[in-house]
Amino acid sequence: MREDAADYQVRAISREYNWDMLRVLSDSPIETPALDVVFDRRPDIFAVPRLFSDRIDCAGFFDGNRLVGFAMLLRQTRLVNGEPRPVFYFGGAHVRQEARNRGFLYRTGRFLARGTRGEAELGYAVVMAENSAARKFIGARRPDYPDLPHSKNVAVFRAKSVLVAGPRKEDRKYRVRRAGPDDVEAMVALLRAEYRDRLFAPVVDRDSFIESLARRPGCGMDRHYVVVRNGEIVGTCAAWDAGSLKQTRILRLGRKLRWLRAAHSAAADLLGFAPMPRLGMPTRDVTVCDCAARGRDPRVLRALLAAVHNECARRRYNLMIVGACHGDPLFEAVRGFPGPSTFSTVALFAWDPALLEEGRIDASLPFIDPVML
Repeated sequence: MREDAADYQVRAISREYNWDMLRVLSDSPIETPALDVVFDRRPDIFAVPRLFSDRIDCAGFFDGNRLVGFAMLLRQTRLVNGEPRPVFYFGGAHVRQEARNRGFLYRTGRFLARGTRGEAELGYAVVMAENSAARKFIGARRPDYPDLPHSKNVAVFRAKSVLVAGPRKEDRKYRVRRAGPDDVEAMVALLRAEYRDRLFAPVVDRDSFIESLARRPGCGMDRHYVVVRNGEIVGTCAAWDAGSLKQTRILRLGRKLRWLRAAHSAAADLLGFAPMPRLGMPTRDVTVCDCAARGRDPRVLRALLAAVHNECARRRYNLMIVGACHGDPLFEAVRGFPGPSTFSTVALFAWDPALLEEGRIDASLPFIDPVML
């Protein structure tokens, strides 16, 4: 940490700083060798966090009266070893280039985490592989910051941005259709079975599922699908168009993705699907979520993805985003779909370091919803 770090102050902030936070986000793109991208949250940077939390705490990083960075902490109720427990999610952390190396993560982390002691024993974060400062923060213990929770990496999360292109062949063994009200019981049963043993999965029942349909813009019943085999519903997913809440703006492409983009654009002219927008313009994308397949069979999810992809092509979307943790056999369903992937580390936080010992918390398959990131 630089000596002039003391010139920066941490203060609690909320909605009155919405546009200042959006400007910080816009000026702090995610930079990787493959591409530079901004996940824009206009017009309301708090809209997505509200959908995924019981309460939001936000810390602003100030140079005088100028906001140069911020971080969020979401209070959630999630499954831990199969039981609902209060947890915290540390995310939404962005800082301008000139304010880096001033202890931003340590200072905002301490400011936010102290309020969780005694309320939530566990928390988590998702850190992009290229974010070296955040990766060094995980697992570190500094004598000048003894009041931070202990942490360790537990998984690698992969988000694949599938390029929507020409029609894909659909498996005739499965019939995929839009979900309807009569399908809710079967969908909830599949989701409960999927989430039961997954760390940080949401608690779902019929009432919460119906409520989420009303709360999530662009993810009502008309965006949910079921797959039927032998007269039974064996899988489900949603294709969430979260464009009113967040937009993906690709600012730069590396050489390999420039070539892929050129090939995709040429095929778009021939086959009539939507080309990618100009750099800096928002893409039209959907995020595949609420996924469950009987027996965690990747063939079921593949049938769903093929049908969703073809619907996206008809509606002229650019990207279909699918995410899962490394080692999840269900993610085999994405094999063969073209498009770049980004990788992030899933970090587990605990106030009691004993909870991080092997076998205490089943972190073999954490649940991460890509829309939340």
